[in-house]
Amino acid sequence: MYAARMTTPRIAAGVGETPPSPSTVYLCPRGVEKELPWGQAEGARGRKQRVRANAEWLLMREHGVPTAEVFYTSYQLEGASGGGGVSVRKRPVTFLFNGGPGAASAFLHLGTAGPKRIGFGSAGQMLPPPVQLIDNAESWLGFTDLVFVDPVGTGLSRTVAESKLEQQGVDAEEDKTSKRTKELPDAKKSFYKVKRDIDVLADFVAGWLSKYNRWDSPVSIAGESYGGFRVGKLLRALPDRGVALCGAVAVSPALDILALGGNDYDLVPWLNTVPTYALAAAYHKKSRGRFAGLKADAVRRKAEDFAERVLAPVLYRGTVVAAKERDAVFAELADLMGLPVEMVARHGGRVPIEIFSRELLRDEGLVCGLYDAAVTGPNVFPAREGMPNPDPTLAGIVSAFTAGINAWLRGGLGLSTDREYKLLGMDVNEMWADDVMKGIWPRALDTGDDIRYGLAANPAVQLFVCHGWYDMVTPFASSERSVALLHLPESLRKQVTLKHYDGGHMFYTWDKSRKALAKDVAKVVG
Repeated sequence: MYAARMTTPRIAAGVGETPPSPSTVYLCPRGVEKELPWGQAEGARGRKQRVRANAEWLLMREHGVPTAEVFYTSYQLEGASGGGGVSVRKRPVTFLFNGGPGAASAFLHLGTAGPKRIGFGSAGQMLPPPVQLIDNAESWLGFTDLVFVDPVGTGLSRTVAESKLEQQGVDAEEDKTSKRTKELPDAKKSFYKVKRDIDVLADFVAGWLSKYNRWDSPVSIAGESYGGFRVGKLLRALPDRGVALCGAVAVSPALDILALGGNDYDLVPWLNTVPTYALAAAYHKKSRGRFAGLKADAVRRKAEDFAERVLAPVLYRGTVVAAKERDAVFAELADLMGLPVEMVARHGGRVPIEIFSRELLRDEGLVCGLYDAAVTGPNVFPAREGMPNPDPTLAGIVSAFTAGINAWLRGGLGLSTDREYKLLGMDVNEMWADDVMKGIWPRALDTGDDIRYGLAANPAVQLFVCHGWYDMVTPFASSERSVALLHLPESLRKQVTLKHYDGGHMFYTWDKSRKALAKDVAKVVG
């Protein structure tokens, strides 16, 4: 699995070092380089070109000590870029990553931006297995080179401690294996933190630019879900590495994490989900009362107005509100959401997404997808509470993207490795920690200040924020509110664009949304 050769060590920022003695050289796994045909009419303007694809690892160091092997897949148009001292044309390059935390970059890679994509139905429906990899006519390669990055603990990225175990083999006697692995969890945990994660990604970007001699290229970033949180943080962190961004794309982002999970004592998360609930109810023809029969745009506007002007005061004031007034508000909310009045009242107007998913189509024996409420699946546990059913959007997508990325990396690109590609790591998600908070009081898990800072430091950067209308996990209203609260001067506000599409969290699985997204992103990073 590993190359019997020494590679020139690099620190994270990509500056070469004097190689140590052979006995101390750290060996990264062997990557692969391959040329691919590229001849899209739009992307290549009708000319037959070739793409240089690299699937390999970049060794990250801290104080000169190897700490992690970060896996990436990059695509560079031949004749437009090169490495090893070869002169390059100043073609844009975009770094892409997903979220979770614990999600690998395969979703953006094979969902919307890469040269190949997984086949879905026109409205994001799963197709029967096996997975279908098809040419992506909307690949972002038409306007930018691409680098898909798997953060530590996802995809094929590993800590050095984990990699060394692979090199040594773990089939030795049990006592020796135990000694080698007893400190491994702590070594992994050090990377599963808010600030450390951003530092590693920022160092990776600088390191890759050095490795391929691309410092004179326009640089952009794109992240999905928690990757959108990373985008906000990197707007501030990358200039410290000398990387001035031209564009930043946040796909279904979690710009403010604390605004996504509500409880009995707050109101913003509950207000943010109301427009999404309303659109989902209208899509499935479950709207009632004055909301029945309205077109989607009208439903959205009425839902936003209702949430801000009618529901917010009731949630804010609690039981101070007279019972008659409260009941009237909950009845109208139930009409808007398509749920029974008694259920909405029982939850005090704070209906969790899991409840909405299970109850909206209960009479039809269906559940809605949390990540795309327009997508449904059979309710095979109708009498059970909680979420015993597989999520119609996530369950099938995980197997499709896992199979797809393995087929592409190992078959299409010829990468040879025994490592498991970790598409979604719940262990990473569960261990994720906040290393930014100082003490218990100044708690903030949002990107508002970072976006403000990044835009002020680089007024030329364009930030594009986009969502799917039916995404209940990161609802579009959350980003709308976050951007409005930035209070940017008009000169900087023009640099931020919000746009939303049909579909859910991975709205690019809808054909028309993926096509529209590619055209919109080209205006930002192309």
